[in-house]
Amino acid sequence: MDYAELLASSRFYGAKSEPIDSVDLLDEHPLDQFQAQLIQVHHAGASDMYQLLLDSSGNEALSTPAGALAFARGLGELGEVEGSVEIPPSADARPISGEQSNTSFLVPAEDPQLIIKAFRKLEPGLSPDVELLTQIPDCPYIAPVRGWVTRHLGTDVYTLAMAQDFVANAQDGWELALGYVQREESFTRQAHELGRAIRGVHRDLAEAFGTDEVSEVSLAMRLQDHAGDILERTPQLRQYEEGIAEVYRALRDTDTSIQRIHGDLHLGQTLRTPDRFVLIDFEGEPARPLAQRRLPDSPLRDLAGMLRSLDYAAHFDGAHPSWAASASDALLDGYDIDQSALLNAYLLDKALYEVDYELNNRPDWAEIPLNAIERILNSY
Repeated sequence: MDYAELLASSRFYGAKSEPIDSVDLLDEHPLDQFQAQLIQVHHAGASDMYQLLLDSSGNEALSTPAGALAFARGLGELGEVEGSVEIPPSADARPISGEQSNTSFLVPAEDPQLIIKAFRKLEPGLSPDVELLTQIPDCPYIAPVRGWVTRHLGTDVYTLAMAQDFVANAQDGWELALGYVQREESFTRQAHELGRAIRGVHRDLAEAFGTDEVSEVSLAMRLQDHAGDILERTPQLRQYEEGIAEVYRALRDTDTSIQRIHGDLHLGQTLRTPDRFVLIDFEGEPARPLAQRRLPDSPLRDLAGMLRSLDYAAHFDGAHPSWAASASDALLDGYDIDQSALLNAYLLDKALYEVDYELNNRPDWAEIPLNAIERILNSY
């Protein structure tokens, strides 16, 4: 079995830039005509576990209708099912395109219809998607979780999959925003409602998991360390080093609230229904270890992510700075918060991350976050 070739062509595999040293088969289980596998991939001194579903030819099959259906029907064979996940004998499965880190598919036989997400890169612990959403089931701005599957390997437990309600009659938030930009139509009403939705989710998460108080200075130190890591590997950003430090020095030694948050919020993590926005994919930034993604953080990180996403939409096909400005103001108004030095610090942190990502993946896009960095620094 040539795992290296298989993983190199798989969207969910996150270490394509590094050669694979070896692959260990940890577990294998037949599902219909497919094989469900857990593998350990060793690369450049690191090691990651992945979940696969292979056909008889060794091809990845979870993104095919037959493979997705076999996986859905075999959830109880893969591990322990928590909650209620019932797949009728007459059900079919329709893979959903576009997702990178995990693989999701629709099971449309029931009402409400189900979305099943198979987690690809596995780490010990309960998935934040499951952990967070099961504690705020009545929040109107999420898709409720119906059940999930865990598997014990040694002393560790892993989350293999989850099932949640399908959000019907919904449009992807990124595509929605791009349509408004292309029509040169104001997005302020939509952005205001989106801000209200984010605030509603944050409120419910705070009630479910509690909050804590930390000083802005302690957050500045964390952000400064992250910036230092990025500048070390991104020479194009080193000219901004002093300006970046000034942004973080502007934070005060006053307390601010931290709590559990979404952690990777952008327009593509939202769905717009006829009457509300729904936030999805509460996994946090996929490149960060699970233990870090579960740490409390400022809600401003989520707001900064969404503000940066609005800026991307405004510059995706030409420059529409006034569209971005009005949409951003409306988002903050909907959330009922003012611009602040701490929000600027999180905006800068996100833009630095974006430059690092774009230079390594989409160099032509790097100008968008670079311009944002200059705008932030010029405001000081």
